[in-house]
Amino acid sequence: MKKRAIIALTTIVLAGCFSSKKTTSDKKSASSPTQEDVNRVASKFPGYTLTELNEGKALYETQCGECHALYRPTNKTEAEWQRIVPVMVKKINSKGMVLNNEKQDKILRYLITMSGH
Repeated sequence: MKKRAIIALTTIVLAGCFSSKKTTSDKKSASSPTQEDVNRVASKFPGYTLTELNEGKALYETQCGECHALYRPTNKTEAEWQRIVPVMVKKINSKGMVLNNEKQDKILRYLITMSGH
């Protein structure tokens, strides 16, 4: 009886590990950006809009989340995001998907804005 319980428990745990879908590693990245976020970076990104911020979020989730779990924007500094995003876009583009400079910029601005650094 104990052996069956251990096997059942192990099966449940392993099934949970393999059936989980890629998700964001933080609730913040799943939350909707606000006008306050845009206002916070207004001097850095003049004319930046909430619509553009949300477009960057959507691109980040769909394009970056296609290959790996999403990182919390707050896990990296602005300088780190500025190094990481172009490298990852180059990888995406080498696989036949195309992220142009405009889309890359939207992703980068979203990550910088939401990083809070």
